Amino acid sequence: MSQPSLADIVSHIHSLPAMPAVALELLQTLSGGDPDVDALASRIARDQAITARVLRVANSPFYGLQMRVGSIHDAIVVLGFSAVRSLVLTSAVVTTLPAGKCAGFSADRFWRHVLGTAVAAQALARPLRRKPESLFIAGLLHDIGRLVMLSANPEGFARVIQIAAERDCHLVDVETEIFGCDHTAVGAAIAQHWNFPADIVEALAFHHNPAQTAPGSLAAIIHYADGIAKALDLEGAENTQMARLQPAAIDALGLDWQTLTAVLAETHGRFEAHLPLLG
Repeated sequence: MSQPSLADIVSHIHSLPAMPAVALELLQTLSGGDPDVDALASRIARDQAITARVLRVANSPFYGLQMRVGSIHDAIVVLGFSAVRSLVLTSAVVTTLPAGKCAGFSADRFWRHVLGTAVAAQALARPLRRKPESLFIAGLLHDIGRLVMLSANPEGFARVIQIAAERDCHLVDVETEIFGCDHTAVGAAIAQHWNFPADIVEALAFHHNPAQTAPGSLAAIIHYADGIAKALDLEGAENTQMARLQPAAIDALGLDWQTLTAVLAETHGRFEAHLPLLG
């Protein structure tokens, strides 16, 4: 049986449930322009499930607000449009894109890991003087290719998990053997399909190999955030493998130990605050 092509796998995205219209509209605003915040707030509020999750996070102790936020519009006023946009997109992605089912795969651990990577990337934004939202979204979506691979061929992905366990290696080491490509290629193709900004596409493509990108790239930051999430075991797995970090890519970020300690603490706090987004 021949391996599926990258195009075959990516084409399967059309059979997945459609993203909420407001989420797609929010994705389009990532490319710039001046969105109509009031109109977007009204459309977000129509989705009661997303609204409830976002407001639970907005009212968490992490944000330390002096008043309770009771609406999406109020959340935007208090937290800012960018922060609320990230929360809405997270809720939409988690509730819309099915993690699928196959032997050995835990949807709960998957979503906990990608959320952990997202908040770790966000925690890195301040010391790196980067905009936190693009880091958060790239972290949230960095493994999205796996969802499409699993949905397109659950038996094949179960085989990936089995072989990786037998060899005690990472899934990415086996994906190409079974699928003909790995989740980074699939994720980047999906990001292009959704017209994501170029740096997010690059981050999805090279977060396991940031040496292929410029020093300090978004891919390098997600590479490090992925390692932080695994080091903190935010997915809650019994046998989490440590990430294979590329020292040159990490060194180029120029973070000292004191800064990293603060990033680790902030990551843990953000993760606990954002857990309601997972349901």
